[in-house]
This record gives sequence, C-alpha cells and structure tokens, in this order.
Amino acid sequence: MSSKGIVRAPTGMEGLDSVINGGFPRGSLILVAGNPGTGKTVFCSQWIYKGCTDYDERGIYASFAESRETFFDNMRSFGFNFEDLEKEGRFSFLDLVTVKEEGISRVMERILNEVFSLKATRLVIDSFSALAQAFKEPIDTRSVLHTILSKMIRRVGCTTMLVVEVPYGENKIGHGIEEFIADAVLHFSRRELDDVIIRELTLLKIRGTEVTYPKLAFTLKGGFQVFSPITIRGVEQLLRKYKIIPHHEDYFSIGIRDLDEVLGRMFRRGCYDLLEIEKDIAFPIQHLISPTICNFLNQGYGVVVLPPQGISPPTIKKSLKPYVGRQTFQDNLRIMEYRGKTDKPYIIPLEGRSLEEDMEVVWNIISDLREKTHKPVLSIMGFDTVEYTYGEREALKILGEDIARTRNLEDLRINIIRPTIHIADQLRALADIYLKVEQIHGALFLRGIKPKTPLMNVKISITNEFSEVKLTPII
Repeated sequence: MSSKGIVRAPTGMEGLDSVINGGFPRGSLILVAGNPGTGKTVFCSQWIYKGCTDYDERGIYASFAESRETFFDNMRSFGFNFEDLEKEGRFSFLDLVTVKEEGISRVMERILNEVFSLKATRLVIDSFSALAQAFKEPIDTRSVLHTILSKMIRRVGCTTMLVVEVPYGENKIGHGIEEFIADAVLHFSRRELDDVIIRELTLLKIRGTEVTYPKLAFTLKGGFQVFSPITIRGVEQLLRKYKIIPHHEDYFSIGIRDLDEVLGRMFRRGCYDLLEIEKDIAFPIQHLISPTICNFLNQGYGVVVLPPQGISPPTIKKSLKPYVGRQTFQDNLRIMEYRGKTDKPYIIPLEGRSLEEDMEVVWNIISDLREKTHKPVLSIMGFDTVEYTYGEREALKILGEDIARTRNLEDLRINIIRPTIHIADQLRALADIYLKVEQIHGALFLRGIKPKTPLMNVKISITNEFSEVKLTPII
C-alpha cells in the first residue's frame, strides 16, 4: 500500500522507524496488545518520551494500571526522566487508578481536557482493558473507541496508543472490536527457543503502510530496541577499519569487545573452540570471523584459514584487505585452497585426496608461523569443507591428533560448522567454547552453549572511522 502523502509521527526507536516507513501515521489510533509482561508499557513510555525529547511533541500518559510514583520509578530505570518533562510542561501523567468508578464519560472528558490543555500530540491510555471493566454494555466499548477516541482525538491530530492486555491462553484481542477500529495493531509476545526467551513484536496492520518485515525481535535492554533485519549490502557499506583490542598475557581477545566480556578469560592457549552457523543464515560468514582474524594479524600473530563451504580465498582476502597491512597480510596469513595454483605467498594449495596428508601440510604451516612469530597461531577450520571433501570417516580419524596438537603446542583453534554435517556432535563435545549463530526474523543473533550466555543480537556499528561488532542481549 502506498504511503505517499501520509504525515508520520516518528517513534525514535532504533530499527522500528525504518521498517514502518518513518513512523506511525499522525493522528492514528494504535492498538498495543499482548500478554502481561511483554514490554507494552516500556514501548509506549519510550514512544512518549522520544516524542517529547527528540521531536518537540507534548505527551500524556493516562494510566489505569499504576500510580504516578510507581510509573516514574520504573521508567527511571530505563533512563526516562518524566519528572523533569512534567515540570517543563511537556508531559502530563494522569493517575486514573481510582477514578474508573466516576463513569466513562467523566474519565474520557478528563483525558480530552488534558489533551487540549497541554496541546498534546501523543497520548497513551494504559490500559483500555482496565477501563473497559467499568463498561456496562458492549456498545459502550464501541462508543468510546469509535466516537471519542477515533473521531475526536484524530480531529485534533493526537496520535494515540491504546494498551490492551491479552490473558495467557487467549487469542482474541480485547473485546474483538478494537482491532477493527484501530489504524494500527501491534502484538507483543514472548516465546522460548532452547531455554532462551525471545521477545517478538508482530505488526498485524498499519494503515497506509507497506510492512516488509511484519515480525521483529526486540529487547528491553536499556529501553525498547528492535533488531531490524540485516542486509548484506548494508553490512558492506558500513564496514570500516577494526580497532585493535590488545591480548592479555594469559588469555586473548576474540576481536569483539562485548564477546570478550561474555567469555571472560576462556579464550586461552590450547583452546579448541566451535562456531556453529545455522543452515538458513543469509549472511556472509567472512564478516563474522574478520574481527578475530584482524585482531590477531595486527598484533603480529600468525593465522591459518581453511575456509568454510561457500567462501573462497579471494573472498577472505577481500574481507580483510582494508584492515590489514599488505606486508602483514603476506607474512602472517595463510589460506588453504584445494588444487589451486598460485604465486601468492598467502595461499597454500591442498591436494584434496588424503586428509592425513593435507592435514600434515596444515600442521606444518602452523608450526612454521609459530616459529616465525614466536607466538601461538590462530587456525580457523571449516569442518563442513573437510567432511564434504574427504568424508565423515576420514574427518573423524584426524580429530584426535588435531586436538592434541592444538592443546599440546598451545595454539588456538576455531572450528566452523553447519549443523547438517555428520561430525557435528563430536566437535560440539570436544569444544572448550561453543558458540551458535542464528537468524531470527531477519536479524542476526549469537549465543553461547559453552559457556551458556543470553541470546545476543549481532550488529555492526560505526564509531568515528572504526567498525565495531556490538552484541545486545535480549532481556
């Protein structure tokens, strides 16, 4: 549906405005529905707060659910200082917890008077479910929605969010008529994914808006934040140089500061680790391992790469070239290629006939780099490539010696697999650190199986001239 000519009220929430064409239609009635505890109040509060602070709009929060003190205290934990906004005359909190018995007309009159008095352009009624308990007849619900909210508030251009509680086990939203009268319907929910809680926002409808991604994952970490779908083109346009994160004497940085904090001191000499990439991920794997490779190469360490399936040596080179000096690239990086013939010093051809013979080549290259740099060597092995090239039986035969060499010689290894390979279970069992990458509603996520971590969104952010991979947990 075309959105041409529609005046939008931006939410100011990262990741959401880009999905809904810049914001909600101004003057619209927005239904915010979901089970208790799914983030509806935080979302609505942040929408009001951003309107006041970022877009010079005045807002009202009419609450039938909690008192002024409770609301202000809860919102302060998210960094929302509503007290100051109220003192400045840009915000008003209506504590309506005890006034439902006054009658619907009186309550609605009080809300509308405040809208006119403050000249508010944003209004939240939390919750309509609590207000509706005072309705004597179902027709009263339709009257309030259609006549008072839909017509009068739209007439003065006040964009309104109506919170509706959906009890657990219920599929119907409210009284069943709210969603037909509303211009937009948002549904908040939570679900479990392998013992990890995922928060989801479903955009059921937004009039005048073509929604390409109707379901989005979000977090309440530091407020409401949507994890927008990641695009390959968008990632490549954002990339800059990676900032070096110094290694420590007894443990190493993986090149992603947020991941270092999660793993603590686990990335050590002799580590045999695993990165599992879910099969349906449409994201260039090289961008996931580039920060780690760059961080080691730029601190004088040797790196050996046997690329996972779908990645060629030129692809690895392209992903690293802007961030690593030419001499460092040639001296300390070695990329394995099957039956390749090249004069490039960083590309090492493998025959692809005998895994034992080819692994001897790999182990010898690692030894040469260790002797040359006088430092442990990081090797990244695409075991999906290994199994595809040599077969499951051959891959299993070299595992024992491979892990023994890594541990005894105190090097570091990151194995990369897809879950469909046959030796996946053996590699999972052997791993000291086991990380899993998956895609949810178009957004990229990482979580630790060993050690167990929260589900974390993966995002590339730009700070000055540097690229940085940021991890945001879903809470």
